[in-house]
Formats: sequence, structure tokens, C-alpha cells
Amino acid sequence: MTNKYLKAVKSYFLILLIGLLSSQCSRNDAGKSTSGEQESANLDQKKDYSDWKNDKLTLFVHFGAYSQLEGQWQGRLTDGPAEDIWANSGIFLNQYERMVREFDPQKWDAQNIINIARDTGYKTIIFTAKHHDGFCLFGTKTTKFNSVDFTPLNADLIAEMASACEKANMNFGISFSLTDWHLPVAFPMTDKQNNPVSPEHHQTNLAQLEELMSNYGPISEVYFHSGINTTKQSRELKKLIKEKQPECLISNGIGNDLGDFIATEFNQSHEHSLSVPWIKRSSAFKNTLSFHKQTDNQDALSIARKKVREMVQVISEGGNFAFNLGPKADGSFSETEEEIIKHMGRWIKVNREAIFGTRQNPLHRSNPNWHLTFKNNKLYVFVLRVPTNKAIRLSGFENKIESVQFLGSGIEPDFRQMGQTHIIEWTSPAMADPMQLPVLEISFENPVSELTESPISVSSADTIILDIDNAIKHRSISGMDKSTNIPSIVGLKWNVISDENLRGKLHFNPQSQGKELTLKTATDTIKLKLNGKPEKLIRSENDTIETGKIFQTPPFYGCLKKVHINPNGNNRLQMSNSPWMGINPDKKDPFLPLPLNAKYYYLEIESENAQKFCYEIRANDGLQVWLNKKQIILTVNSRPGEPMARELILDLKKGKNILLVKNYNRLGNQNYFKLSPKPDAMWMTQSVSIPADAEFIELDKGTDELRHEDIGLTDFSITLTSKN
Repeated sequence: MTNKYLKAVKSYFLILLIGLLSSQCSRNDAGKSTSGEQESANLDQKKDYSDWKNDKLTLFVHFGAYSQLEGQWQGRLTDGPAEDIWANSGIFLNQYERMVREFDPQKWDAQNIINIARDTGYKTIIFTAKHHDGFCLFGTKTTKFNSVDFTPLNADLIAEMASACEKANMNFGISFSLTDWHLPVAFPMTDKQNNPVSPEHHQTNLAQLEELMSNYGPISEVYFHSGINTTKQSRELKKLIKEKQPECLISNGIGNDLGDFIATEFNQSHEHSLSVPWIKRSSAFKNTLSFHKQTDNQDALSIARKKVREMVQVISEGGNFAFNLGPKADGSFSETEEEIIKHMGRWIKVNREAIFGTRQNPLHRSNPNWHLTFKNNKLYVFVLRVPTNKAIRLSGFENKIESVQFLGSGIEPDFRQMGQTHIIEWTSPAMADPMQLPVLEISFENPVSELTESPISVSSADTIILDIDNAIKHRSISGMDKSTNIPSIVGLKWNVISDENLRGKLHFNPQSQGKELTLKTATDTIKLKLNGKPEKLIRSENDTIETGKIFQTPPFYGCLKKVHINPNGNNRLQMSNSPWMGINPDKKDPFLPLPLNAKYYYLEIESENAQKFCYEIRANDGLQVWLNKKQIILTVNSRPGEPMARELILDLKKGKNILLVKNYNRLGNQNYFKLSPKPDAMWMTQSVSIPADAEFIELDKGTDELRHEDIGLTDFSITLTSKN
């Protein structure tokens, strides 16, 4: 057996051991979470994000030692991101360090970035403090691998950037990787950056964050990315940042639902508009954030047009927008990126009133021809394309229009009103616009108000059921890291119209017993603990249920959201060509769970008649379930490494029902899957009073602690009746 082979085997078992230790840490964290949760709750008082939301635009700058290579190693262009060239091009440690020794960007100038941001209208600059390569752009006692001690530049770029932002009265934030390929005690380099953070690596992260929070003045935001923190590690990072700089906001990249706001992965969008503070991060070039030689000489104008439309859509949906630039090896910007940002900046200057300080589309519905924002008595219409009938029709505003004009040119189109519909006759804005995106400013007589969504009327004779299907869903993104991040529902709201006092009867499954919620109306806020009484069986008492044999697939690799088989098949063979194996409870599972693995389980349930029936499903770190081809749940474990149990009430049809379950393992080394019928499960009920002038009923957790975690009210309803 060769030495090379022995080293490879040792490396594999080292990686596996670190993963298992991290999983054990997760389990220990969960068992000791009470004091940690209390500390986090103390740091998580309800915040006012209005200033952050009003600023709208953020400029990201990805710059580091990797920028020297400009996406090219030994004459070959890398296919992946230029900032990850060390891993993508198989560069040895000593080779990379020799390259870093030459890091001396002669044209680097923090003021140049300030000028670009100011000219374009950006309010905040986010600068890379440390990327995956572990090279720090600040002086640190934790490693000599930094811009002060390791390079001829001999400069603290974070200090320069922070000072320049302070003088320009701009917000300054940092981007910080939780992966470190250079640190010996960190997880070894793999083809994925999302690896566990070892205890020793975590201590280095804490020490570096303490330096950054202590030595560079106000830090407005910290964007974490890559790496997997345990819950305890995430809490310790957050505690340190909030104690040093209480106003500093933290991205969800910190992991375990402890971020203040949601930041998308670059050039990715959410499935739904979010109700929590969020920002979309975008770059001019899809596959790289730092400068890459293959991105030069592209069509700057067409890219700028695309990015301006992207920005407008995000702002109209209530988000902020971040645009990324990557300086070249010498610290200057490429001609292409400079042209892109200048095109965007000129358009932003003309239309700034429609962007900064505005709120999202007040109609809460999209239109293929335009996007909307508003503030005070102004409504702004971003015209994507001119309607074929040459008229813009806006319905839902009772307000009277006083004037309409194009921003920039001031030309005033004709307008008229028909009931609650306002019609603006199209005319040319008579102003050259390279972005081809004119903006109308509509001034109303009174302040613009948001349209009430989906109002539900309740009269004395009505019995109205409020549930998740007819609720306005407040959404976020929940997960321990980017591999487990999934859409979550953090609150439910129903707009209610009634002149009478109402009686509310809550129905929920037994697993929700003890859940603490906040119930809000226009006139009251109630702390509500679900403490119901058993009312009746969930199932039909006299109908039979037969749960068939369970079959499983071999493991599949990927993130939690990835679906590896066809859930729309009429049987398991149509769902997957992979071999399905029957589960034998007396035999050990032949597949040891590995990180980022999912297994699928198939079973058939025979029901004598259509009815509801409760099953408990135990899973690992993520669970996705389909019943008769329809997804009924996608959820993530808030205590990774421990078994996750979910009681699901299945709406069975008469005859054969197909249940498909995905059990996702992120970190652990044990398969927790188990499915158990609960024939004795009963609906729990609880009464609440709703005032006549409620206007709306809203449910949420009432705290910023784990604010992105799903509220978990899938099998929940409120029956409303009049008290009279």
C-alpha cells in the first residue's frame, strides 16, 4: 500500500471524523440551547429597518489576492469563479502563497470606489474582508496571511475603505467567508465550500470578527457566506457582533435562522416576495464576482439594461438591491464594468425619486408592462413596455390624480378617471433613455395607501374558516446554511370585514400544543399559547386505513430543495429508475447517511372512504412530503443533528393514496426516518375573542428570535362566528 494511498485514506477519515464531531456539537448545542436562546433573544429586540430599506442600493466589491490571476492560471482560463481559482485550478499551497507574496495593486484607491458609488447613487459599500482563500485584507493577529504582513502592498485595505466611507458619509460593511482554505485547523478544501466549521476554526473566526468590530469604526452590515456553523457557533458570532456594534445588521449567511435579513446568493431570485428585510445580490457576469479576463469586452449597455430592470423589480417587491464590482489585478476597474455602472448611474440619477425611500407595489399584484413603487402622495410607474392600446390603466386607487409627469423630461401625459380606474394616455417622454425604461410620477390628492388584500366579510349568519389556503402568507427563507435554505412562512394574515364582535375557535393538531404565538388585530395584540382541549378524532372513526409496505431508494446527493425523482409518477417505478428496496425493520439499513444526502420513501395507503388521517414522520435535517403528487410539506430541522418529528394530517381520498417522503441528511451519521400511523390523534380546539373593529387577524411568533423559522401552522384553522 503506497504512502500516497495511506495519506488519502487518512484524509478521508479525518474529514468524516470532523463531520461527525460537528454533528455531535449540534446535538450538544440543542440540548443546551436554553441560555443561548435567551442571550440571542436579548440581542434580538424588535428592530426598525426603515433606514436600511430606504437606502435601497448597495455596492459590493470583491477584491483580494485572487484578483491578481484574473481568472487565469498557467495560461489557462478557469471555468469557475475567478475568486475561487485556488480550488478550481488545483493550485498547490506553496504556489498560491508565492502568488500572494506579489500582491501589490498599484492602482488600488478606496476613493475611486467611493466616487463610483456616489456617482451611481449607492448608499452602502460592502468590501471583502476575507474570502474562501483565507487571505485577510486587514491586519490581524490571527495569521500572517494578510495584506499588511504578507505582501509588498503592506496596507490595511479594510482600514482604507472604512475611512473613505466615513469621510463620504456612506455606510460601510464587510463580507466574511466561514470557509478558510489556508487555515490548517479548518475543514480541508473540497469541491464544496459548505463544510462544517471546526471548533478551532470557529475560534479564529471569533478573533477576526472581534478585530473587525473593534478597530474600524461603525460596520453597518456583515455578510457571511459559505461554511456550516453549529447553532452554538452562530449564536456566539451574533453575540460578539451585537455586543461590539449593536446597530450592525447580519445576513442570513450566519446560519441557523439567526440573521437579521435575507441576502440572496448572487444572481439568484426567490420563489416568492419576502415579508422580512431582504436584498438581492447581483453581478454583471453570471459566473464570477471578481474580475475574470473572459468577461471583458462584453456589451456593457445590454448588461446595464438588464440589471436596471432587475433592480426595479426587486425594489417594487420590497427588497433592496446590491450590485457587485470586481477590480482587476492592479486595483482598477475594467472598461466594461465602468461602462455598466455609469449607464446604471445616469438612469438612477434621473429617476432617484422613484427609488430611494419608496415602498413596494401598493397593489400587491404584478403587471407584465410595468412595476410600481410609492411614497407619500406619489406613485411611480416604471414602464417596461408600452401597452398595445397606448394607455396605462391603474385600478384600485380611490384617490384623485392631481398631475402626471415623466421624471427627467417633465412632459405631462393626459389622464382621466373612470370610477376607481385611472387611465394615463401614452405619449413619448421626449428624452433619450439608453436604459429604455421611462418612469411616470403620478401625484395624488391624498397619500397613497396599500390596497387591502383578499378581504373576508363576516356577517351574523356566517361561519367562516380561516386557514393557510386563504391567508396572506408572510414569507422568509429558513435553514442552517445555503444547502438547506428553503422558503418559510413566518406569519399568517387575514383581512376581515365585520361590524360585530366575533368568536374564534382554533383547530390544530396535537403537535402544535404549547406553541407560543402573537395574535394581532388593528386594536389589540394578544400573547397566545396554544393550550387546547381534545375535541374529536382526526380520522373517520368507522373507516379503515391500511398502510402498505415502505420502499426506499439509495441515497441521492445535493441540496435540500433539489428533487431527484419524479413525484408525479403513478407508482414508484414511474418515479425513479433507481432500485427501490423494501424496508426490513429487523435488518440494518445498508446505506450509512452521509452529508448532503437524501433518501426517498414510497408507500401506498388504502382508505375505505375519503377522510383525514394523522401520521408522525421522523426525519433528519430536512423533510419533504408529497401526497398523491401534491407537495404538502417542505421543512428544515431547527435543531440539526437531532431527530425531527412532524405530525402530518393527510387528506386521503377513497382508495389508493401514494405517499412519497424525502428524508434529507445535512450533517449527521444516523438515519432517523420512521413513519408511524396515529389513529388516536385528535383535533385540539381553543377559543379566542375577536373585536368588531379588528380589520385583520395576524399570527406570528412575536419575536425576532429565529425570525426566519417557519411558523409551523400547516394543520391550523380559525372558525369565525358572530357572538350575537
